[in-house]
Amino acid sequence: MGNYDKTHQHILNVAWQLFSKHGFNETSTRQISSTCGIAIGTLFKHFDSKITILEACLDLRFHDVLELAKETDIHRPPRLKINHYAQYFYQFYCLHHRFYKVLFSQRLFCKTFQQQHMELIQSLVFADQPQFNKVKAAILLDCYYMTLLYGLGAETPNTKLMLRTLSQKVSIF
Repeated sequence: MGNYDKTHQHILNVAWQLFSKHGFNETSTRQISSTCGIAIGTLFKHFDSKITILEACLDLRFHDVLELAKETDIHRPPRLKINHYAQYFYQFYCLHHRFYKVLFSQRLFCKTFQQQHMELIQSLVFADQPQFNKVKAAILLDCYYMTLLYGLGAETPNTKLMLRTLSQKVSIF
């Protein structure tokens, strides 16, 4: 790993520690750079903003959850697959809900952010479906995301309640 990659990883590790200890809003980019022992300009060579740092921190941790969910996926019908992945993803989102509330509030209406997340779920749920109804697929994805957003909007998000709600919604398929 080269110096750039080491610094990049170090920024993510330090930022995650500071975000976890102090919260996102209470952590500044100056704090992150100072704790890392780098100039603020160096930090911004790696990340455009504090929100991109948070997004990279969450993506890094989400990747492990995604791999575990893939390994345990034995389901074929899309409604079962979406429930399977929701078990892993909703739990992760709820565990880090205070960060996802910030991230979604800043990125939710960003077309590339939406598209990236929709494509991920679509590829996981419909990858082994030779043909699938695009309207039904869109409805399943809407159920997944609306349940996620509604659940994260609660004062204390509840994974079990979110999963039960999603299961009820997709049972019509």
